[in-house]
Amino acid sequence: MASNIVQTVARRFLTGKKRNAFLSFIALVSLFGVCLGVAALTVVMGVMEGFETQLRSIITGTHSHIVLYSSRQMIPNQVEMEDRLRSIGGSAIQALGPYVFSEVMVAKGPRVVGAIVEGIEVDSAKRSTDLEKHLSEGDFPKAKEGENLPTIVLGANLAEALDAKTEDEVNVISPFFDQESLQPRSRKFRVGGIIATGMYEYDSKYSLLNADEARDFFHIPSSAVSAIKIKTNDPDHSQELAAKIQKELGYPYRARDWTELNRNLLYAVKLQKAVIFVILTAIIIVAAFNIMSTLMMMMSEKKKEMSILKAMGLSPRRSAGIFMRVGMLIGLSGATAGITLGLFLCGILAKTRLIRLPADIYFISYLPVDVRPQTLLVIAACAVVVAMLATLYPSYRIAVESPVEGLRYE
Repeated sequence: MASNIVQTVARRFLTGKKRNAFLSFIALVSLFGVCLGVAALTVVMGVMEGFETQLRSIITGTHSHIVLYSSRQMIPNQVEMEDRLRSIGGSAIQALGPYVFSEVMVAKGPRVVGAIVEGIEVDSAKRSTDLEKHLSEGDFPKAKEGENLPTIVLGANLAEALDAKTEDEVNVISPFFDQESLQPRSRKFRVGGIIATGMYEYDSKYSLLNADEARDFFHIPSSAVSAIKIKTNDPDHSQELAAKIQKELGYPYRARDWTELNRNLLYAVKLQKAVIFVILTAIIIVAAFNIMSTLMMMMSEKKKEMSILKAMGLSPRRSAGIFMRVGMLIGLSGATAGITLGLFLCGILAKTRLIRLPADIYFISYLPVDVRPQTLLVIAACAVVVAMLATLYPSYRIAVESPVEGLRYE
């Protein structure tokens, strides 16, 4: 019963009548401040988490979850190593993608660009990576058939730098020399496809060849590979599996999971998330001071009413509860409105991709959005806690004030 009285009085104090319109307006301004702070935090955290999710998707989709390589440059027996990996990883390993790679120069006419060539086994690459879904044109690279040239798949930015399109011919120049001619190895390829991951670092450097063509071009034995990509069932636990593989295989092999390969980048993203969260929470804290000011003005305005209620038997704890309830109503309403507004803005950004990014700086070319429920709960909790803290001092003041003070001059 007493709780209902507190709630009713708090609602009446907050909504007010015409003579208290200014007080209600100040309360609305406080609510609007919380709303803006929560909305800003929702949008920015959604963008940061979207960036992190997209970055993770591209990294694991192109390089898989674990990369195994040898410090002696080559893994000599592909089949034997695959069998050993499956015996070590068991059901935790979903697919294996052996490949060979080398740094090369790709030329078309007068244009020459440095690149990295990966020689892939198409079926294995489809199972161990997400490269297939990033093919914007053409198909995976094919070996030479009759008089037709073997094909090469170029990254979108690499193709743009070369002004190369599908069906164009390009020269791939290896840094290794032929012993007979003492000239760099060079071979013509037909552009069979364009791959666009959205990550500038990959799209501007990488190209794909058929594994057999790459072995022949780089003079690599047919049973050898440069590295093996390992796709796991759970990328969040790939670090444990990489450590297990490393322990079992030992030197000269090295197993590195996707978080280790991109540690600096992922750490920078997490650090930015933490810093931005703290900075934008300051907006909610500023709004909390508005809530405190509103309650202090309300305490002065409603001193007579509160004194009458105390004289009628309202306890100090219940009188403090009235003002705490007012502050909590402002905080909850502001948090709800802010999250709603933030989700609306995130939806617009996700659907329209209005904001474009310089891909050579931010790795991806658009502003991704990924709103996580747990993040919304943290934001809402922060807003409510800050609003509650803002009510403590005004509530304490009204609780300790004697009812005589409010009725002395009436």
